[in-house]
Amino acid sequence: MQASSLAKKPIGIVKSSTISDVIRKLLENKLSRLVVLDSGRPIGIISEKDVGLFLFGNSAKLGLDKIPLETLVNKIEYVDQNHSAEECARIMNDKKISSLCILNGSDIGIFTKTDLVRYYSENYSGRHRVADYMTHNYVSAHNATPLYKVVKKMLDHKVSRIITKSQNEQPDGVVSFRDLFRISIELGDEQDDEGFSLSDMVRRGFLSESGFGAVSLAKDVMSGGIITVRFDEDLAAACRKMLENNIGGLGVLDGNGGFAGIISKTDVTRALVR
Repeated sequence: MQASSLAKKPIGIVKSSTISDVIRKLLENKLSRLVVLDSGRPIGIISEKDVGLFLFGNSAKLGLDKIPLETLVNKIEYVDQNHSAEECARIMNDKKISSLCILNGSDIGIFTKTDLVRYYSENYSGRHRVADYMTHNYVSAHNATPLYKVVKKMLDHKVSRIITKSQNEQPDGVVSFRDLFRISIELGDEQDDEGFSLSDMVRRGFLSESGFGAVSLAKDVMSGGIITVRFDEDLAAACRKMLENNIGGLGVLDGNGGFAGIISKTDVTRALVR
């Protein structure tokens, strides 16, 4: 399959928008990235992960509606529309990126690791097992961990999601930037008596060791439950499970039903490279 068959029309956002606009659009459309437009012309990409790492790691005392998205725009990586899906997977893997674009005249198309996962599920049945490409090491935190420590760990490891564990060390949920965005928007929409937006206070509050970042726990914001597959299942079947549940990864169970690691869209992309 060629890149032109994988690509679809992107959802864009104008470059004069703010980080608040970006977050709302990502949440409303359940997307992980947007194409940035200037007078209708694509000029860059902005992703959920970029926004999260900046938002919670930046010390500027500005509200979400005051930070221009231009601060975070990344350049668009283009490939020839005749590139194969496997060649595209190699480029994503080598450049450590999650999307590529093609140009057809003046029209732009975009495809992501999700599209590669769909391609793998349709064309590679029986080729690999989950165990062949699963990741054994993953970032985690107990569900009773204060939120500020969870966010700090996400920033330190530069990850957009973290596995939560119960007190008996069993994975029981996920905290993602998307969860934190949702809270930021909800709290940022509130107004105090003087009409002052709480957005900047909310943003700093996530890392506060004395504010709600300290009193809120991982379990208060996490998405509960982890969808799993067995280590010996067909990787193509695992891909279909990711797509059906619209998630970026699955927990992997060993032969005794214990949690052995995760299999993600990035792992599937590596499988296509091989």
